Amino acid sequence: MANLPEFLEGLRQSILGSDKAKTLSETAANAYSSTVDGLKGYGGDALDKTAANFNEALPYIERAGFLVTEIEVGIGISPKIVPHLRMNKAISAREREALLKEVKEKRLVHTILTSLFSATAARKRLNFKKYHFTEIELELSVLPSVTLKFKPTESIAIAEIGEASLKDTQPLGTDNTDTENQEG
Repeated sequence: MANLPEFLEGLRQSILGSDKAKTLSETAANAYSSTVDGLKGYGGDALDKTAANFNEALPYIERAGFLVTEIEVGIGISPKIVPHLRMNKAISAREREALLKEVKEKRLVHTILTSLFSATAARKRLNFKKYHFTEIELELSVLPSVTLKFKPTESIAIAEIGEASLKDTQPLGTDNTDTENQEG
């Protein structure tokens, strides 16, 4: 069995290379550059694949009763596509089951639809005072997720903005600074 210094030297060589003429910083820079170049290629391939998968899922998403309002694309080591969805129509339990059965072999499409149906069910259980459900964000990445978005109810938000602006505006001469300016 190798002793610790020999083990560490072997590890260093396997990670940074065995060229002893190069300094540690040179070999580290080369290793970093190679790693980043490799990840860039992976990111592009993964992004292309994720876009293709989403394009395959899009007709099923629409049949499930959702409209895509916008699509965000995150580019990086772990690229992601985030479609924003708005519920267009509710489909029956029978239609949901038939759709899931149809896409049973299409793993990602099945996962997307299952997530959307679960999110829709969760949305019905969530009640926030002064807020209403507006859309779903579906993050397609290494770790997919679904986000439910709620915004202030329009009539309440308008009333609150109106009240706030009334509090902020006062007639001239009723504010201490105006009085001081007039006296000074």
